[in-house]
Amino acid sequence: MRVMGEGIKLAILCCNYTNLAEREDLYEVPARLEIKRFPCGGHIEITDILRAFREGAEGVCVCACEQGTCHNGKGNERAEKKVVGARAILQEIGISPERVSFYYVPRLDAEAFVEDVKAFFSRILKEKVEERRK
Repeated sequence: MRVMGEGIKLAILCCNYTNLAEREDLYEVPARLEIKRFPCGGHIEITDILRAFREGAEGVCVCACEQGTCHNGKGNERAEKKVVGARAILQEIGISPERVSFYYVPRLDAEAFVEDVKAFFSRILKEKVEERRK
């Protein structure tokens, strides 16, 4: 029996400090997950986000440290700005900008990270179902 959403690929780009979760922690998310960790959220570039789409991701989740807790000062704010830039490009080329999401995650809090990924997956799944209805 096929589980709804199991063919969906999600790319998760995150700061190494926000995420200790592994694939097994995300077992409730029936998607193909690609987790890519960066030394800091500020190292995530617009090209990384767009590359994930080129490589088949249905959605890209960018996670960085909470405000005021970034190991490198303002890397989390830079990451959020990169998401805004990627959304603008996606809009321009006809891809829903909602396919990219940004989350501030408490440092080293795997549970918060997992909840954010689950919420993002649910949103992408809902969007895919609505697309099929059209």
